[in-house]
This record gives sequence, structure tokens and C-alpha cells, in this order.
Amino acid sequence: MEKNNRTVKRTLEIMELIREANRPLTCREIAQRLNIPQTSAFDITRTLLMEEYLEYAAPGSKAYTLGVKCFELGSGYTQRQNLVQLVQPYAERLMNLSNSTCFLASIYKHQIIYLNKIEAPTSVHTSAVLGSRGYMHNTGLGKAILARYPMDKVEEIFSKSNIEKLTDFTITTLDELKLDLERTRQRGYAIDDREGNIDVYCIAAPIIDHTSQPIAAISVAMMYSARTDILVEQLSGVLVESAQAISRKLGYSGSLY
Repeated sequence: MEKNNRTVKRTLEIMELIREANRPLTCREIAQRLNIPQTSAFDITRTLLMEEYLEYAAPGSKAYTLGVKCFELGSGYTQRQNLVQLVQPYAERLMNLSNSTCFLASIYKHQIIYLNKIEAPTSVHTSAVLGSRGYMHNTGLGKAILARYPMDKVEEIFSKSNIEKLTDFTITTLDELKLDLERTRQRGYAIDDREGNIDVYCIAAPIIDHTSQPIAAISVAMMYSARTDILVEQLSGVLVESAQAISRKLGYSGSLY
């Protein structure tokens, strides 16, 4: 049986208590309601206050309410859930047209994080699971996003990545990546040509928000053996059209690249 960390558990209990109370609570009230030592409650609330997960209800008050960081966390979760729902019909259309797996991923620090995966019954099944992360330089999803970034940011992300040669086609140098990103901008979508998995070919396009920033990407992943130039041309057109339509719904009216 896994052992819970007592301090973390108490921290979460304090935040839940304040959320459910619907009014500010003092350190003494928190300790009494949770039946914990007041010194423990003070240490935890003080840390949460410093990190902006709690704040004082008013100047001079000693009662706590949830802070701005809690709002940011909740907003991030809501945005991701809304994005999944927004992209769903477009991903389903791509899956049906291609009989392939469609992915949605967003950005997590210098990586991508998979938010959704829609698989056709006979499509390629990949090891990527929801909530897992991947590097940007060796995935179509990641490169679709990188191609929107200024070069200094690309260099920073590349320097923080695990540059492992997964296949004979994996990009392992910054010069290779820069060339690939330039080709991505010219063609209008990114390609993962067996770079992470020797059997998988992927095309991807970015999703842009109202601030003109890439916030996610969608992709179609197929078996390399099923790839044809005609199929890629047909699917890339629908993919780019879908990414542009999603971006317009988020308030962006420009081109993807």
C-alpha cells in the first residue's frame, strides 16, 4: 500500500476546507476544524500564502481565502477541457477520413503533453497515453508548435531536451531541427517521418489562440507502410483547414505560419 505524505495531505485538506467554507478562515479555525496542531496549520498556511495559493481576505485581516495561483490552476484545467471538446469533432473527422489515430497535445514547459487520442478500429496504436509527455524535436506535434517560435526559444527548448537517437531518422542536432522547421513553415504543416517510431509517419498542425501564440497541436499518425503521397496531400489539406478553423474559434484570424 502506498504511503501518503502527511504534510501534503494536510495542505490539500486546508485548501479544500477554505474552498468549501465559502468564507475566510483563520489559522485557529483551520486547526480546529481539521483537528491538527495550530503550529502545523500556521506553517502550511504561511507557505501557501508566500506562494500565492492563499491570500488574506483584507488588509490587516488574519483570515485566509484562496489565492490567485488557485485560480490559475483551475483556469488551466478548464481551458484544456474546453480545448478537448472544441477539437473533438475535427479530430473525429480526420480519424474517419484517414482511418488513422488523431492526437491533440498542448505545451508543458519544454515538452508536449497528450490531451486526447482518437483511434480508428484498424489504425496504428501508439504508446502515447493521455497525460504522458513527449519532446518537441522528435514529434510532429512538437515541431508544429516549435515552427511558430522565435529561434532563441527553439534553441532553449532543444537544449533542455533528451537528444536520443530513437531511430535512424531522429533529429539529433540543432541545425537539422532548424532546417526541418523551415520546411514546416514552407509546406504549412509538420512531419514526423519515423523519427520517434520506425513504423509511424505523422503530420501535424498548430492551434493558435487570440494572442497569436501556439497553445496546442493536432496530428494524424499512420503506419509508414500505409503512407502515400496522395494520402498525405489529401490529409494535410484537411488537417491544416481544421487547425485554422479551431484557431479562428479561439480568436486567431491569421495563417498558421
